[in-house]
Amino acid sequence: MIRNDLDDIAFAGARQTGAASREIEVVYLDSDATARKQIHERLTDHHTEITVTSVATTDAALEAAASTDVSCLVLDPTGLGDIPAALVSNDRYPVVLYTDATAPDSVAPVFDDAETVVTKQADGQPLLLAEKIVSVVSAPVDRTESALRDAVSGIESRAEANEIAVLLADDGTVQWSSEAVSAFVSGLDETCRVEDFYDAMDRALPDTPSGRRQLQRLRDSPTEPVALGVSGTDHDQYLLRHGYELPDATGGLTLVLLRDITETARRDARTALLDILVERAQDGLYTIDERGVIDFCNDSFAATLGYEPGKLCGTHILEVLAPGEFPKGQAAVEELLEAPDQESTTVDLTFRRKDGTERELSFNHTLTHDEAGNYNGVIGVARDVTERKRREREYQEMMERFNFALKGAELGVWDWNPKTNDVTFDEHWTGMLGYSKDELEPHYESWADLVHPDDLDRAEQALGKLKTGETELYQCEFRMRTKDGDWRWIRDLGKVFEWNDDGEAIRAVGIHQDITQERKRQNAIERQRDELVTLDRVNVLVQDLIRALGTTTTQDELAETVCDRIVESELWDLAWIGERSGGNGNLTPQAVAGDDEECLDSITSADQTDPGPGETALRTGTIQTTTVESGTESTSWEDTESDRGTRSIAAIPIVHGDIVHGVLCVCTDQQDGFTARVAESFAVLGEMLGFAFMAVQNRRLLSRDRILELTFESRNADTPLISVANAYGCRIEAVGSVDIDPTHLLYLSVDGGPADAVSEQLRSHEDILDSRVVRTDDDGGILELQVTKTIQSLLLDVGARRRTLVAEGGTLSITVEAPLGADSRTIQEALAVCTPDFALTAKQECKQPNDILDAESDPRDHLTDRQQEVLRTAFLAGYYAWPRDTNAEQLAATLDIASSTLLQHLRRAERNLIDAIFDS
Repeated sequence: MIRNDLDDIAFAGARQTGAASREIEVVYLDSDATARKQIHERLTDHHTEITVTSVATTDAALEAAASTDVSCLVLDPTGLGDIPAALVSNDRYPVVLYTDATAPDSVAPVFDDAETVVTKQADGQPLLLAEKIVSVVSAPVDRTESALRDAVSGIESRAEANEIAVLLADDGTVQWSSEAVSAFVSGLDETCRVEDFYDAMDRALPDTPSGRRQLQRLRDSPTEPVALGVSGTDHDQYLLRHGYELPDATGGLTLVLLRDITETARRDARTALLDILVERAQDGLYTIDERGVIDFCNDSFAATLGYEPGKLCGTHILEVLAPGEFPKGQAAVEELLEAPDQESTTVDLTFRRKDGTERELSFNHTLTHDEAGNYNGVIGVARDVTERKRREREYQEMMERFNFALKGAELGVWDWNPKTNDVTFDEHWTGMLGYSKDELEPHYESWADLVHPDDLDRAEQALGKLKTGETELYQCEFRMRTKDGDWRWIRDLGKVFEWNDDGEAIRAVGIHQDITQERKRQNAIERQRDELVTLDRVNVLVQDLIRALGTTTTQDELAETVCDRIVESELWDLAWIGERSGGNGNLTPQAVAGDDEECLDSITSADQTDPGPGETALRTGTIQTTTVESGTESTSWEDTESDRGTRSIAAIPIVHGDIVHGVLCVCTDQQDGFTARVAESFAVLGEMLGFAFMAVQNRRLLSRDRILELTFESRNADTPLISVANAYGCRIEAVGSVDIDPTHLLYLSVDGGPADAVSEQLRSHEDILDSRVVRTDDDGGILELQVTKTIQSLLLDVGARRRTLVAEGGTLSITVEAPLGADSRTIQEALAVCTPDFALTAKQECKQPNDILDAESDPRDHLTDRQQEVLRTAFLAGYYAWPRDTNAEQLAATLDIASSTLLQHLRRAERNLIDAIFDS
């Protein structure tokens, strides 16, 4: 245990028990080889603790001194030349001169640095040299102990009552202390022995960023004054550390003085805190003597009135009070004088600022008395309430307007104290929920208990933001339960109108508005929105099916494709197609997708007196919609208006013209899944399927030898081709078309007219997206039109194809090929999309043209759709003419592809065609 007795001090590296107890490393530098050998042997023989390293040059001596723990340097400067100062002038080891030099002036610096000199040639000198070496090596230890004892004695004599002195080694080890460190520092265990000062401080200081920073400063700056805050058992202790580095003679120790400044720190802190509170208080602090003169005020009081504190002190209160306010202040003082038991009173007074403006201040007065108990003035606190008064006036004005507005509206009013949760509900508020005013407690919980549980958290979060001032206006919509158990939608609006001095909301006022009917209208709008979403998806489905049906070859494949795509869209659970069969026209399933037995059983009925929606749609040719129970009743008490537990069914007739081929039935669990507009979209799907069924039949008919040839004519001068042909007296004939989805390219030959002018006029029509001249000659040329639709594409949609199209002499004539038995009205209606007044002028049955290729040998089957499109466009645009009517760059621009891509398509298409020709 560390004591004050220096005899028990364990100085690091300073305790010595004599030279015999330590090894002495000697470096002997001498240019005389004989002397080096002799001295080396005699020294080691005389003292076994002495180890000698003999060297002949100063460089070798420096190297030896750097690589070994040298205790002493012995040297003869004779013959060594200049001796480096670094070798002899340092604090690491003493220097002994062993020499016979008679001219010391030449080596004077070496003699100055040497501890002693031993004559070299005298008898018995090697033994004397050994004793001198032991002496000079041991002497520093003795001096360190002596100097250290003197230092400790001086510290003990000067130590103060609230101070402790500690001697530290470089590593923080406590070498000595004027009293026990653990007893002096309240944060340490008094029975704990302190060996390392910094470890002890680490235990005493709080484990906080501040405590860790203080400890780091103690370690990094041993002599810097550092203030420490130590957490004690009863109270915190504050210490001031000063550090002093002691002379090298004491062993390189550091003196640390720890002074307990706890009481001083607390006293200064209280004084400083009081000064800060007075000067920086937001409220004004003041004293007024018995004459009414201000003899003290803080910065806040003076700043409120626009003065410097020094300028306001000594001023009579009358000079800063507004006219007529002084009697009110006197009355407040007299009230306290007449009621000695009353400690203070508050009065609101209007003051006139230095700049002439007025402020309203609330004064809390307390009387002061002299030693004899006589009244000698007032001390108090003044708070600027100008804004509060303004808000109160605004509130009163607002309430007047508010109450006036409420008379003509069905609104309920609430008045809430967010701090106490007391609430006042007016009769309209309680009445809209079916209660009388006396039936509900005037408390926040009365409101919370009536709010729908799913809406309460959202509403309370909004109120919380209003309460904390995060939002200025509170607005929320939620459901509330009426006395009858129904649910009404309420719109709640509110605002805080009063805050207390601590910045807490203490009054908020708002209104309740019954928006149940508005919500119903909103729900209807949302249903319409959902309907539009469904409608859009139906239309997407229809377009998808149109593309898919183009690749089907049989009616069965058509039916399966339609049912599968409908169910895959995930809007509908069941899709079923039935076709007419038997003499009674019953429906039999042709394809089905999905799994909904309840819905499937409801589609058809064996009872002819009460047919199902499928039979009705088949018979009437109109869409039938209905709902059926799904066996899942609603258990949600909140959905009072929903029709859950039902499934929606639609039966869509598959029609083409006047013929109903079958029925498509679709089922979904969506409420009102088939609105009028959705049903209309499905009606389009039914018509599309009817056409697809007919198209399949037409494809079979087109493979026969006989076809139907129809001629349609129009003399509508507003038709673009007729108007242009009339304008230039020319003949315009279609020579081909290409579908480059989403638009089409139509190629026309112009005969007897200027191709450039015809192209320019056609481009001016809104139905024509673009027009360019492919080739010109002396009497016409070839044009390329980009249009949204062509006659050819319209005819293909109804199972027919265009043979010729000619505009000449005021007439547009179209020859159409169709299968035998085709409905000319359907074809005419398709043509009417372009020109509404087409008339059928000829109809005859004829042989299939010879240019119809056999399906098995048609080389176009070896081309992809894209290759056919590119190759046909290139052919019609004159790419293969010589010289070319259209170059590769123009053709690529028409197809909206890169030139390299165009050439790649063409090469592949040409190769495939050549392969097909030679293979056949």
